[in-house]
Amino acid sequence: MIKLTNRTLLAALAVVLLMSFSGSGQKPGAEYKNKYQDAEVAQFDVQPDVKFPQENMDGMMAEIVQELQKIKKFRLVARAGEAPESHDPTMRIVGTVTKYQAGSQAKRYLIGFGAGKTKIVAHVKFIDKASGIILLEKDVDGKVVFGLFGGQSKTSLRDVGKEIGEVIKKNFF
Repeated sequence: MIKLTNRTLLAALAVVLLMSFSGSGQKPGAEYKNKYQDAEVAQFDVQPDVKFPQENMDGMMAEIVQELQKIKKFRLVARAGEAPESHDPTMRIVGTVTKYQAGSQAKRYLIGFGAGKTKIVAHVKFIDKASGIILLEKDVDGKVVFGLFGGQSKTSLRDVGKEIGEVIKKNFF
């Protein structure tokens, strides 16, 4: 009888631990589906050891806003500080660029086979703005491996925004 009780307690503890697991990488619950009417995109940080050019950051932030507007799930999408104050449920998107490989369009064009690949990886948090609760954390990336005339490296900036949009559609709408 004591073994059964110990097993029961152990199983209950395991269930409690699984249920209390924070939002890091875990899919948000049904209470967040279709809840957010506005999205606020905060300026991303760059991990100290990553050499990510400021002009790329500006371009990436603009692409993220544009891609979130394209999914047509939010009433308003804006950069932090640019939107009027709203009392509607707002999702705040923050992130950190954790990897950047500059790549080379010329190498992609002339050599091919993955040479000159451009890649950006960002760790993104989707946060309920009012409560500060992290709803979901996810690594997203953008890359250019090939394309017409070697593909343009700025496509990787747009791909980060597209992947963030896909994560939002899949998990929140």
